[in-house]
Amino acid sequence: MQAIEITDVWDVLVRTWTEYYWVKITHDGFNYNDPKQKYVQYAYKLWWFEFVRMIECENGNWDLFAKWDGGDAYWLCQMNKRYHKDIPQAYYDGVWQVQLEYCYQKWRWWTKFYWPSRIVKWVKCSEYVKDRFTFVE
Repeated sequence: MQAIEITDVWDVLVRTWTEYYWVKITHDGFNYNDPKQKYVQYAYKLWWFEFVRMIECENGNWDLFAKWDGGDAYWLCQMNKRYHKDIPQAYYDGVWQVQLEYCYQKWRWWTKFYWPSRIVKWVKCSEYVKDRFTFVE
């Protein structure tokens, strides 16, 4: 019999609750039919609004092919290839689900993302960006 870790049980409970009570989220800066709305909704489904705000601070355009840090930090959540040697090829190919799931995995297991803690107009970015979204039931 295989032991189940507490984190596995927690993830199952959260995902089950999310499936039943999930509300739709939209980014006010994108057209309603913009494909980026799917990225926002999928990020919300992975780990609610905290994860969406983290991505928004890291890459406010939700650009699948953005490069920063001299070309070493890639795509949606700016994962730096110098520190993350396990980035899957589909991440580089612009598969948005893979990018979000990889970012979520790293974020969930305590990888530090710096932009959410940066100060924008005297408040943390993660607080500043929360008004850019609308929740629809």
